[in-house]
Amino acid sequence: MENGIEKKGSETEVLWQPENYYCPRPEVPSAVILLNNGISESNVKNVLQWWCNASIRICVDGATNHFHHLMWQQQGATACHCPCPLPDVISGDFDSIQPDLLKLYSAEGVTIVPTPDQDETDFTKAVRVAAGLIRERQTSVNHILVVAGSNNNRFDHVLAIVATLYKAYQITSTPVVVVWGGSLFWVLGAGQHRIQVPAELCRNPSSSWCGLVPVGQAATATTTGLKWNLDHQTLAFGQLVSTSNTYQLPPGGGDVTVTTSGPLLWTMGWMAEPGLFKRKYSELQNGF
Repeated sequence: MENGIEKKGSETEVLWQPENYYCPRPEVPSAVILLNNGISESNVKNVLQWWCNASIRICVDGATNHFHHLMWQQQGATACHCPCPLPDVISGDFDSIQPDLLKLYSAEGVTIVPTPDQDETDFTKAVRVAAGLIRERQTSVNHILVVAGSNNNRFDHVLAIVATLYKAYQITSTPVVVVWGGSLFWVLGAGQHRIQVPAELCRNPSSSWCGLVPVGQAATATTTGLKWNLDHQTLAFGQLVSTSNTYQLPPGGGDVTVTTSGPLLWTMGWMAEPGLFKRKYSELQNGF
């Protein structure tokens, strides 16, 4: 089963499969939102994989500049078998996109969606656009992957992204997951969750970290599968915050469970082993 709800007696449990985010399979449909500063030379190969695999693709404002120069350059350098698809939509207030590129992609048939409202970030407005596109196409999407911050040192931008994740519950029922450098993070709503941690994340010290962060309100949580589990403990700023945790799982990977009384930000490392990434990328190319 992919991301979704599982019934366990009278209880429901939300299943999360991080490997589908950083090593997507063609049979797992996704949407990708590319934020400004989300793509750089350091992650362009990863982004190309996510972009090619997605069924809905959105560039946000100035992200189009980086997309145009880096994605097409990368495709030429690697002789990728799947042509780099155009964005379905370019959205934003258009204060940072190069005007010539906006005209170019409009002429290529890309939908241009101005979102001038300054009371919301371009990311929040892009989630609204993605949700509308999913409804319009009547398509099933496993998750929305948001590529952010590869070349960004703005902490206020991090906070704005977290704020949008909390707001996303009101916008779409599709899980919204952010990748920022070597971090994945998303919001766990009140209830029961099961996160499937793959073997390579357990084995690799640089990516075997995780955390549960209460943002905006306290939450009482119980966990299994962590080195420092919680047992009906309250998480809150100024009190306990579960950061710099790690997994207590078999070498072959396993499940972390989280039961929480309120929303919590889950964050984890994601760097896959090079061999696994290359194998999955080859499978993806053969699927096109």
